[in-house]
Amino acid sequence: MLLLLLTGWLGPVAAVAQAGSGAGTPPAVRAACASVLTVRVTDHETGQPLPGATVRLLETGEALAADAAGNCRFQACPGTCQVEVRLVGYRAETGRVQLRAGQPGRLELALRATAQELTAVQVEGQSEATTLQRSAQAVAVLDLRPYYGQAFGLTELVNRVPGVRIRQDGGLGSNANLSLNGLGGKQVRVFLDGIPLEFYGRGLGLNVLPVSLLERVEVYRGVTPVSLGADALGGALNVITRREQFSYLDASYELSAFNTHKAALNGRYVLPASGFYVAGNGFYNRADNDYQVQAEVISPVGTPEKQTVRRFHDQFSSYLGRAEIGWQDRPWADKLALTVFGAGVDKQLQHNVQMLQAYGAARYAETSAGAALSYQKTALRPGLDVRAYAGYTRVAGALTDTSRNIYNWDGRITERRRVSSGEIVGIGSLLALTSHTGVARLNATQALGAGRRLVANVLGSSFRRAGDDAIIAARQERDYARDATTLRKLVAGLAYEHDWAGGRWGSSTAVKYFGYQSDGFGKQDSGLYLETRQARQWLGANQLLRWQPAPAWVLKGSYEYAARLPDEYELFGDGVLVRANPALKAETSHNANLEVRYARPTWSAEVGGFLRAADNVIYQPPSIRDTQNQNLLKARTLGAEAAVRYAPVPALSLTLNATYQDVRSRTPLGQSGAADARYFNARMPNLPYFFGNAEVQLSRANVGGADRRLSAWYQASYVQAFYLYWATDGFAATKATIPSQLVQHLGLSYALAGERLTLSAEVHNLADAPAYDNFNVQRPGRSGHLKLRAFLRKNS
Repeated sequence: MLLLLLTGWLGPVAAVAQAGSGAGTPPAVRAACASVLTVRVTDHETGQPLPGATVRLLETGEALAADAAGNCRFQACPGTCQVEVRLVGYRAETGRVQLRAGQPGRLELALRATAQELTAVQVEGQSEATTLQRSAQAVAVLDLRPYYGQAFGLTELVNRVPGVRIRQDGGLGSNANLSLNGLGGKQVRVFLDGIPLEFYGRGLGLNVLPVSLLERVEVYRGVTPVSLGADALGGALNVITRREQFSYLDASYELSAFNTHKAALNGRYVLPASGFYVAGNGFYNRADNDYQVQAEVISPVGTPEKQTVRRFHDQFSSYLGRAEIGWQDRPWADKLALTVFGAGVDKQLQHNVQMLQAYGAARYAETSAGAALSYQKTALRPGLDVRAYAGYTRVAGALTDTSRNIYNWDGRITERRRVSSGEIVGIGSLLALTSHTGVARLNATQALGAGRRLVANVLGSSFRRAGDDAIIAARQERDYARDATTLRKLVAGLAYEHDWAGGRWGSSTAVKYFGYQSDGFGKQDSGLYLETRQARQWLGANQLLRWQPAPAWVLKGSYEYAARLPDEYELFGDGVLVRANPALKAETSHNANLEVRYARPTWSAEVGGFLRAADNVIYQPPSIRDTQNQNLLKARTLGAEAAVRYAPVPALSLTLNATYQDVRSRTPLGQSGAADARYFNARMPNLPYFFGNAEVQLSRANVGGADRRLSAWYQASYVQAFYLYWATDGFAATKATIPSQLVQHLGLSYALAGERLTLSAEVHNLADAPAYDNFNVQRPGRSGHLKLRAFLRKNS
């Protein structure tokens, strides 16, 4: 239905645009613009034509697809014509040609595959990434391709982007909490190729996705583009998977400390004549996570003693298998694909939130499976680009918490519970929940003439969850988990984008709609279950402006009134420790950004400032037993960030960045729950306020022979100490504090046969520094990593 409505709405617009580009043009103008321009697109390495490449005439916005010979023809006016060519898996290229009246023109452009010449590490990618950086969006782009041969995980790399902090409570597979410019958790949305990441289940989380399966990460600060269809409060991350269009195979295996093994496989086989392809990727991760920590061990006489022990119940494993078949670069589709996948995680649970109690038997396991159909076409009609997606996922998760044993931090059983079972809940749990999620998205971009376009996006989702808990059902009048809960969301947006003054100025104006409907049962304070239904809707808007006064300078400003809808777990609880609250309102925020960027061939610098004013922030008050999410808080964030990159020669690059954010409570006394106003305008607790990164990259070609490359790198991350609780309470000397920390990494890699084979050796946390993202919860110390990667490409 959404597709029909949007197609019906865009149809007249497309007709108007088509009329404006030819049908309604006066005869004299059409005659003057009768010069024929032929553009031919080829592969830079093989010289073969690239059918299906999108060729756009920048003066008019008209876009055509290259034919089987790689050619396309435009009717253009005499003068200078600029042409841009794009093709998935290749770097975008721009060319210029001078047309003479009455004479045909010709332009040949050769595209380089994105898998070639990726030796320099950059925090800005090529083609689409560069286009994003130069747009009005407040966006940073992390190019992941140079890291394919290194052992860093995705969370570690994203943590290097200014303004971003990902806090984990352990080693591989531990919970990862993302924050961006002072807003975090569920306020910042994460997408995989434009689809909400939670759609895929925990098997595809940021903390487990292999870097070698991905191309780049787009970090949108505060203002989320219409094309993502996100109800994000503080911005979004869009993780883009690899999209090479040639046949290749990429395999890697990593062995590292704490019995950690990571294997990844990614490949594609293409039949160029028909455009048909088969692709697949997958990974398997497992780790014992038995690194040393400081913990209070109960002595034989019953007194706690601080000792160094190994984590003993923290094993983790995850897997993904994904297959895709489809057609690419056809006259009727840039891409038409059917994708199926299966994923799973299995994790032992080691401790509670602050690592004060050791668990020795509790665990969580989850499996997910799904399918999706996607379609995209540039110039479906003159000036109209369309992308569509529809998918379904089933996720089944199970918490097992039945042990009567009480464990010491050295792994010994100190005693057994006599009455109850369960380490986490206190009454035991065999909670099993199954959810069914459907997602549909339609995105359309209509060119309205030179430098003007409309972007429309609609994203709808449907969620249903039910389950059972045999232990809790036996102790209560009814099993809460059996009550099905449903949540339906709709996010729609429309943006008008305009470039003028030769591309020196650019703007985007957008409006958004957010709505949801929830149905379910909620447990009240009295213990009764009540059926609840809720339907709410909100509006949002944003404005972006870009000015490029000179080729080296870019200035950006942006504002958004954003909203985030509560999710299914906030509305309906988790069936164990969190009660339902279907009356929750959406969180809202006023977000503003200013950014100045200066770039030269050997160095670049970027400085930005940001403001966030959030209201109705969903807060989960601490509780001895169960708790409930509530709309309680207001917060204001003022911050600044800066980044510098210096590459005096191609073999050497240095990157530095730092972020300062001042997050203050603006919650009135009546909403804070406090007895006085001492928390008003106080710095929000448990949030880092100053952090930064440094990185040095060295690379030398032809070391030890032709087509060989030796690379070395050093990376360091710093976080200033911050308080767990309010700074206005207690004495500084006795406050619970997450300490300052400097964590350093060192690595070396050697690539053979034009990077077809790469071996890397790395040491993470080189100084074995105590590392904490959360209070009292230690991250791994020094660890060694070995990684072998093989890349094979089939020449056309």
